[in-house]
Amino acid sequence: MKDPNRGKIMDYNMKDLNPMDLSLCVRRLPKSLKDIMIKYGDQIIVAGGYIRSVLTGEYISDVDVFAGDKIRSLGFATMLSPKSSPHQTDNAITIRNLSLSVQFIHRWVYDNPSDVLKSFDFSICQAAIWFNSESEKWVGICTDRYYMDLACKRLHYCNPIRNEDAGGSMLRVLKYYQRGYRIPLDSLGAVISRLCNGFRFDDGDFKDEEWRAKIITGLLFEVDPNGIVAHEAYFPRETEEEKESG
Repeated sequence: MKDPNRGKIMDYNMKDLNPMDLSLCVRRLPKSLKDIMIKYGDQIIVAGGYIRSVLTGEYISDVDVFAGDKIRSLGFATMLSPKSSPHQTDNAITIRNLSLSVQFIHRWVYDNPSDVLKSFDFSICQAAIWFNSESEKWVGICTDRYYMDLACKRLHYCNPIRNEDAGGSMLRVLKYYQRGYRIPLDSLGAVISRLCNGFRFDDGDFKDEEWRAKIITGLLFEVDPNGIVAHEAYFPRETEEEKESG
């Protein structure tokens, strides 16, 4: 089924990352990654959750790196970890023996940093940094909504055009809720609409609520095969204020 909302929110205005924020993000990078970024310029782009976590003071789980196709990503990963084989999946090549885990994402391939940012599903991830070989300076860009939504802890869904698991954004909504983020209703509706892309309406009775629930659960388990979403602790706890308000 074609998503009627897909691709509608794709007119972005890019702007420079705040210089102090850029400097902080560069300083927190693993040294070996920083060294090859300086050597290879815009062939290696850091974007997404790492930058958000640095700026908000959240726990940094890993560094997402975009370096083109899988062959190029594997080459850079080998440079970073010449004595051990990196972990490989269909989506990324991961190195875990640095000060921070580094993931070379190769599922999605882009020609420039702006296209990398447009691929993220939420505006709070739309920031990127790299080393400009011509100016010999670090560069950082973000979308025009980035700082506003980050400050408000707001999940603005961007309807990215990319090959992705239908339930991926929905599970990320739950993840971000654990961290105190909230999603407006129009963005939640768009996330649900994207989830419906996984439906094959000729395989069952769409009017059957139990059938729909099984399909949705299956789509979520495709993204999270370990079933973490089924665990009660995955969901955010009510605050005392929420309990009092009913």
